[in-house]
Amino acid sequence: MMAERPSADGPLLELDQVSRVYRTRTRFFGGRGRAVVALDRVSLTFDRGEIFGLVGESGSGKTTCARLIVGLESPDEGRIVLEDQDLTALRGRAYRQYRRQVQMVFQDPYQSLNPQLTILDSMAEPLITNRIDTHRQRRARVMDSLKTVGLSPPEDFIYRFPHQLSGGQRQRVAIARAMIVDPACVVADEPTSMLDASYSAQIFELLRALRREFSATVIFITHSLAAARYLCDRIAVIYRGRLMEQGPATEVIERPRHPYTRALLDATPKFGRGEKTPRYDTLIQTERVSAGAGVGCAFYPRCKPARPERCDREIPVWRQVGPDHVAACHFAAGGPEAGG
Repeated sequence: MMAERPSADGPLLELDQVSRVYRTRTRFFGGRGRAVVALDRVSLTFDRGEIFGLVGESGSGKTTCARLIVGLESPDEGRIVLEDQDLTALRGRAYRQYRRQVQMVFQDPYQSLNPQLTILDSMAEPLITNRIDTHRQRRARVMDSLKTVGLSPPEDFIYRFPHQLSGGQRQRVAIARAMIVDPACVVADEPTSMLDASYSAQIFELLRALRREFSATVIFITHSLAAARYLCDRIAVIYRGRLMEQGPATEVIERPRHPYTRALLDATPKFGRGEKTPRYDTLIQTERVSAGAGVGCAFYPRCKPARPERCDREIPVWRQVGPDHVAACHFAAGGPEAGG
């Protein structure tokens, strides 16, 4: 029995003012550990059938966001809503149904697959957990899923163990395993970071094909704006737990309005172009001290065009800078100084 799809009206999934705070271990001589804000009041919407990119450097909070969406962690504040169901309020059967609808493809396919199980057993496991099909039907479904991700003939793969596959083949199995329960949303967390360029391109094409075939929403977590531009319909840029910029992928990358987005673009390799100086040059060499104790813009300590009297003291609000394009910068809509 296939999972019931959400209705066609409105976004599929929403994050509403979601925050997540971790705390370091208690100090040796007593006292509470230091609070580390991984996400700070993040709000996002994901439309049906789109590929949405969440872009940021290591430690930006994008993987935390992914883990919250699939229910591996719980937010400290805010709501995560699939259709009209709030994940934080779900229990029992309703929670299991949510977990079936929202699947995840992890960064390391070798760690996400049990090394002691064959590919057949690994892929049949979510079917057994969700009580889908009979034993014979599960084997047929696994075979069909392997064909869908390009592992043919499937008979050559179902009795292998993960260590007997290449990295690209393992990632294809991980994607097939996520799609086998017919989810409405798949979160792909840096799915090509451990693969070479040729395999990465194949995985990108596979994700696009699965989006077309299954009409699933794909949330693509990445540090690469180049990958996001190639694959995504819309993107959001995140830095230290706060959203910096959102909009259509092409618009954001061709006309970036936030200094952090511009810094990411400057850091992107430009093969064959021989550029010696950054195009935007928005980063200072060393972080400046924030007199406002973090009450202003999160990017202020590294932002070269920032103005201390405002950027260090006020949290920027969203500013409209183009069609469906917004940036959280005080100067994003007002000239070339900081974000213009």
